[in-house]
Amino acid sequence: MISFDALPGNRSLKASLRRALAGRVPQTILLSGDDSRSLETLSTALAAGILCEADGPRPCGACLSCRKVQDGVHPDLTLIDEGEDELKVDLARRIKAENAIIPNDGARRVTVIRHAHNMNAYAQNALLKELEEPPHFAFFILTSEKPDALLQTVRSRCTRFALEPSGEEQAVSDDEATRLLAPYLTAVAGKREGSMMLAALGMEKTPRRALIGVMGVMQAALRDAIFRAEGLREPPLQPALAKQSEALASALTPERLLAFYDFTDELVHRISRNAASAAVTCALTSDVYRICYQ
Repeated sequence: MISFDALPGNRSLKASLRRALAGRVPQTILLSGDDSRSLETLSTALAAGILCEADGPRPCGACLSCRKVQDGVHPDLTLIDEGEDELKVDLARRIKAENAIIPNDGARRVTVIRHAHNMNAYAQNALLKELEEPPHFAFFILTSEKPDALLQTVRSRCTRFALEPSGEEQAVSDDEATRLLAPYLTAVAGKREGSMMLAALGMEKTPRRALIGVMGVMQAALRDAIFRAEGLREPPLQPALAKQSEALASALTPERLLAFYDFTDELVHRISRNAASAAVTCALTSDVYRICYQ
């Protein structure tokens, strides 16, 4: 039965996606990570959740829509999986044409583009408008093992979720991520650079895999802050950090929050490339302060 539980670990990520599906799911999502099989599992479960017909938690795995996704026969799900082949501009034009047609079975249409970094620059540029302002029924899920290879203009149009890196390091729990992030985000909202550094120093000994999980939780909290700053009262992706998200929304403009969100994505990539913990601490202090207040 199709389910997020088919993906091992990644508790915080799966919880965030479940909360998004229960509220306002982003229309353009980028899933990144170093395990292509896990990305495939996650993207399939997410597509099923978007198309699911159940009233409760999604994907339910039991409704007709979920079963069609499981069997690969859902008429409103387009899967682009060309492996390592270059994805060219003709493909982008075909995707745009398909998404101009209203869904067949339900109210939504989902396009999954796996290995999205293989889109050449022309294809990525051709999709920009579609990713920024898709039809109300159209949803895009991009997966990438090399998200840095995507144009920044594409990445900025996506709500991003990162898999924990594969390996033997222990993942972080939601409670631990909240404990680490609450003082840091409170300090950011209070414009207290010294407190930001102390809170960032508290993350220095966090293992790489766990730290990426912490950054993913922070991105979800920032997404909540952006929604609040824009006046969109959606259920938070990170309820435990709702107070901090509210404070950030009051302290910063949506543009600053979005820049902070984008920079967090860059930090995830740096950590994935084994950036030194001291460099990450410096970035969480001076770079974030500059982005937010200078």
